[in-house]
Amino acid sequence: MTLLSIVLFAVSLGLLIIIHELGHFSMAKLFKVYVMEFSIGFGPTIFKKKTKETQYSIRVLPLGGYVAMFGESEDAPKDIVVPKERSLLGIAKWKRAIIMSAGIVLNFVLAFLLFFVSNFAFTQRSLTNEMMIGSGSVGAGIGIDSGEVLDFTPLRDGSVTGVSNDSVSYTVNYVGFSSYEDELQDILSFSRIEDEETIYFVPTELSDSITFPLTVKTYTSDTEYTTRTVDLTLTTVSEVVDGETIYSWADTGIGFNVISYRYSFFEAIAQSGRDWWNGFTMIGKTLAGLFVGQGYENIGGIVSIFSTTSNIFSTLGLGTYIYVWGLISVNIALFNLLPFPGLDGWQLLVIGIEAVIRKEIPSKIKNIVSAIGVGILLILMVLLIFKDVIAMF
Repeated sequence: MTLLSIVLFAVSLGLLIIIHELGHFSMAKLFKVYVMEFSIGFGPTIFKKKTKETQYSIRVLPLGGYVAMFGESEDAPKDIVVPKERSLLGIAKWKRAIIMSAGIVLNFVLAFLLFFVSNFAFTQRSLTNEMMIGSGSVGAGIGIDSGEVLDFTPLRDGSVTGVSNDSVSYTVNYVGFSSYEDELQDILSFSRIEDEETIYFVPTELSDSITFPLTVKTYTSDTEYTTRTVDLTLTTVSEVVDGETIYSWADTGIGFNVISYRYSFFEAIAQSGRDWWNGFTMIGKTLAGLFVGQGYENIGGIVSIFSTTSNIFSTLGLGTYIYVWGLISVNIALFNLLPFPGLDGWQLLVIGIEAVIRKEIPSKIKNIVSAIGVGILLILMVLLIFKDVIAMF
């Protein structure tokens, strides 16, 4: 953990929160709604500045923010007298809907801008599936040549999708690397898929070995290739660390080539659009899976986000770091769309219900439900922090 990582994380998270709340704040001001407070964070105030109408605050828990508008709750200060047309409940429902959705919209816009900066301002480096085979290595011994292709799809964040054999459900999983170099070695991890679960093979004694069938492509032109299957046998090596024998698979000598390129302005725009859509669909599926009990093990809190983004910054560089924060901005937008009390999606749902029934739901009821929702969300955030901390040990 470095001071630079902490500062970058604070600036990045703060930017996403500020942009979201600025969406609500700007539309509230546009429709002349009286804004009592613009706050970044929750809990006790560590900084505040009062203008004619609005107090600007920074609070101790950097887990979000809020824009307090007159009429939004019943606990407004008694010394503030605001005409009905400047109250949140005094404006048209379509204006209220715009105010409540503006933060989501700006997070989507910010995500696209972050993708564009990542794509246009930085040299792109991508892991390819073109193999680099070490001389005298296990890979060379089974007849794999440098330049041949292993059948997987590299992803932008440095991971890859699995490779499956038609007859046996084996996969080759990329597990990360220390830096982008001209080529990468020692990056393979071997596993199999059972009932949609990845099971990694870990040797427990020196005699352990396992054989994987790998699908290898040899390209004879840009579009034509031949396919063959080679059997890769893993053997075990050992080392003594602090008096304990540690077993691991021997180096296969198989690495992968990395290519560098730059996008033009219009290519960067097009790629940013694809990144935005891929992030939207990927995160949307993840959130949808939570409602059917899938993916809970992959959920992380603020500690996990800090750890992941800091590692990406130190290993993959600033360009990929910015790209990942674009994904996080999409995540925040989609999460806020959920119709859960305390989130923007809930406010939009309530506005829609009121428009249908043509009657205002009592503010007291809305405030109680929202307060319960916010409480649950805060408890979940704390639990995620504990989960992240426990996972570190």
